Amino acid sequence: MTEQKRELTLHILSDSIGETADTVAHIVAVQFPQFHWNYVITTMIDSVERLREVIHEHTHDPDYIFVYTFTNPALRAEMISHSHVDTGHVDAGEKRIRSIDVLGAGLDLVTDLTGEPPSGQVGMLHRVDSVYFNRIEAMEFAVNHDDGQLPEGLVDADVVLVGVSRTSKTPLSMYLAHRGLKTANIPLTLETEPPKQLFEVESSKIFGLMTGMDTLTKVRRERMADIGAYVPNYADPNYVQKEFDYARGLMRKLGALVINTENRAIESVAQEILSYLKPNLRNTLNRPD
Repeated sequence: MTEQKRELTLHILSDSIGETADTVAHIVAVQFPQFHWNYVITTMIDSVERLREVIHEHTHDPDYIFVYTFTNPALRAEMISHSHVDTGHVDAGEKRIRSIDVLGAGLDLVTDLTGEPPSGQVGMLHRVDSVYFNRIEAMEFAVNHDDGQLPEGLVDADVVLVGVSRTSKTPLSMYLAHRGLKTANIPLTLETEPPKQLFEVESSKIFGLMTGMDTLTKVRRERMADIGAYVPNYADPNYVQKEFDYARGLMRKLGALVINTENRAIESVAQEILSYLKPNLRNTLNRPD
């Protein structure tokens, strides 16, 4: 009978997109293959209050480790103030967490926590290369399934973005692909029916992108100016309103979660989408095989 592996959790925290902390977390984990690792990601943390909310429920949990990169000094100071300290002078009632700020400290912390030394096998670090190949695969998928191409592959997507023209579908697809998610996007237009395969996709994977009508009209005018061509109805307010009404109705029919992209950075929109994904899908992001 196979012995069940001890489960440990690495929770990645950042006031940005968290790629550095994510990389460190995986390098630490592959040094300890005798454990089963769970991954949680919380990024774009913008206040000490938000940080406290995230770490509060995991204080005194011996199998829970935070991996963080904060450029905000207040956030970093807050993490240090809550970090676990093995000393008899610490009040037993104080809330303490275990956290990793740098790779070296991370390896030492896992050793202290589990009593197991790192494997020391340099070759094991190459397992992290699978993260790179997963990203490349996701990027290729996003390119091949951009703007409604190859609809027969929608069933294999991790995320499907739908929306009218100029709602940031393509750049958002590429950003999510860089995070390891196979992302497809489908344009919604009054002239063209969406592919039938779209209605076969699980609704939890579909996200509808919307923006303000005035903003969209302006962006479309600028787009026509950039390409030096006039597209009939493309930036006409009445036409845009009809497109909006059609898109909202279709998103409801698909059961899509609607995301507002108006005046928002791609990173912010992507983080909102990531927060709604099923936990088992989030945990596979950038995980080595």
